[in-house]
Amino acid sequence: MAQKIQDSKFSQREVPLEPFLTFETIEEVVKKVLSHLMGWNDTDQRWMKIRVDSSGRLMTAAPGLATKHAINVISASDTETITTLAENYTSHIIYNDGPNAVYVNFDDTATTSSFKIPAGGSLSLDLEFKSLHTICAATETATVYWLALK
Repeated sequence: MAQKIQDSKFSQREVPLEPFLTFETIEEVVKKVLSHLMGWNDTDQRWMKIRVDSSGRLMTAAPGLATKHAINVISASDTETITTLAENYTSHIIYNDGPNAVYVNFDDTATTSSFKIPAGGSLSLDLEFKSLHTICAATETATVYWLALK
């Protein structure tokens, strides 16, 4: 027998949980209620039960450990330097070990209006890209360390 949600607030008094309902067949009001109990999986195109522990707390899973990494040492100057990896990486740490500020952009041209990392500063972000563009102000240089994780 299929498990059912029973609640007087539903336009349908019973909403079966199995077989899983498709995203298109659920009314907007029902979607709002189900969103507290189930999560939509775009990959599988179905609603999935949200897991909770024995006290009712939501169980979450973090991404696994990094399986691949790339380390680059970049000499930045007042001419844009482009460092491109073979594939996209999802987590990055960029450290400016130089005496001057460096400006960075991801998969696009860097200018002195781009994101500024001051001397001795670092940037940590979860963003998928494979190309780091760096530049310094006129006559300045910096050494940039880029750790990319996947």
